[in-house]
Amino acid sequence: MLRLRPIVVKRSFNISSILNQSSCKSGTVLNLKIYNKGDEPIAKDDSEYPDWLWNMLDKTKSLNKIKDENFLRWRRIKLSKENGKKIRQNNFVSKI
Repeated sequence: MLRLRPIVVKRSFNISSILNQSSCKSGTVLNLKIYNKGDEPIAKDDSEYPDWLWNMLDKTKSLNKIKDENFLRWRRIKLSKENGKKIRQNNFVSKI
């Protein structure tokens, strides 16, 4: 019997190029209207948004910035993540 394996295509992409693009075209209605009065928000061109907006999703850049500005805050964030990881691991082991 002949077994067929699925073909896996590996694609390489640069995450920074993806983060620097808007997910919708300019002029698209965003359907984010939260007030009864007023118009629906419309997406702008990427150049009309501030530069810091594109760096918000890149965790390494934001953590490096925090590390440079306030080392104690950065350390507290790292310790909190490590403690959470240990708690999840211990909970997983205790269920076995």
